[in-house]
Amino acid sequence: MHICMLNMEIAGYITALLIGLTLGLIGGGGSILTVPILVYLFGIPPVLATSYSLFIVGVTSLVGSVAGFADKKIDVRVVVVFGTLSVVTVFVSAIT
Repeated sequence: MHICMLNMEIAGYITALLIGLTLGLIGGGGSILTVPILVYLFGIPPVLATSYSLFIVGVTSLVGSVAGFADKKIDVRVVVVFGTLSVVTVFVSAIT
């Protein structure tokens, strides 16, 4: 691997870690910042980076919600309603 590519990859990991910690502390979503890291620091094409971003943020959210679910702090009914409406919205916007 070329030294410049290795430096960009290391910068990508450090940046991703800092963004994850910062947004985790303030409760913000990281998807908007994950895409530029994947594109500019890891060299992933933008369309693929968007898909990766959705996967990364989704898995991170799932892992973070396990403790809340175990402590019964999550209202499953609200999750189902919100999730269903979100999925329908994605499909409708993808069709148009």
